[in-house]
Amino acid sequence: MEINPVKWDWELMVFLNNLSPDVLNPFWSFVTYTRHWIPFLIFLMALFFYKSPSKKGVLGLSIVLACSGLTHLITDFTKSLVMRSRPNTVEALSEVIKVLYEPSHSSFFSGHASTSFAATVFIFLSLKSNYRYLGLIFIWPILFSSSRIFVGVHFPSDIIVGGVVGTILAILFYELYNFLLYKLVHVGN
Repeated sequence: MEINPVKWDWELMVFLNNLSPDVLNPFWSFVTYTRHWIPFLIFLMALFFYKSPSKKGVLGLSIVLACSGLTHLITDFTKSLVMRSRPNTVEALSEVIKVLYEPSHSSFFSGHASTSFAATVFIFLSLKSNYRYLGLIFIWPILFSSSRIFVGVHFPSDIIVGGVVGTILAILFYELYNFLLYKLVHVGN
């Protein structure tokens, strides 16, 4: 039996979108906007300086910003190539899902997922030895990304692929960070 990726993705979209009760609509609408996360993001950036020398903190902050920026560019480039319609713009779907937000640009893959996972994975890998409960920061990309399904603007595959792309880029940037950190320590001594 052949699996139609559009069919499973559409069906999962409808199921997940309708799984959230209407009482949570204001919550998902709030969570989906980047600007609401700015204080948390500033907190995450400050973690690079709390238990680290300033040079190491500046390097970590610079790399996480570069990683997030490149991830955003790759996401936008991919969206312009793929040109996949968002669920809220597909008439057959918009009749069976809750649409709380209505962007009109392309869907594949989710920038919310790719950039939030890129930043979170990089921060986690870089700072996990300094902070005992740092793994809790993964609540952010999970909520932030899944909100896109609950507000009706991304298919599950957009979120999954975005999360995978962000994670891969974070790992690559973490390797770059370790290389540069090694150079900083050995050239500095």
